[in-house]
Amino acid sequence: SITVYVNELGRKAMMHERTPRFPKGSVIVKEKLPSQESTSPELLTVMIKREQGYNPENGDWEYMALDGDGKEVRARGQLEKCQACHRMAEYNDYVHRNYLPAEVRKKLK
Repeated sequence: SITVYVNELGRKAMMHERTPRFPKGSVIVKEKLPSQESTSPELLTVMIKREQGYNPENGDWEYMALDGDGKEVRARGQLEKCQACHRMAEYNDYVHRNYLPAEVRKKLK
């Protein structure tokens, strides 16, 4: 089970734009639970939109993986494993949004 959070800065792009362009400082956190019944995540993955030029080949995103408590950073930076998957969503500013509810997706402009 997955829950996704986005900070206020990135919320408009995430929830309202058909082809989003996230502003610098946008933060997206994906909480991965081991099962539907779980209440504690096993892993947190994070995307941070950095300044222009940080990583232009990958939309200037920085990636991070943390333990489920968010206390231990396991990896951070221009992580190839993350970038390889997110390149498939280049048209969406490298952000997959297949988890958005159908009613939200219908209203994207």
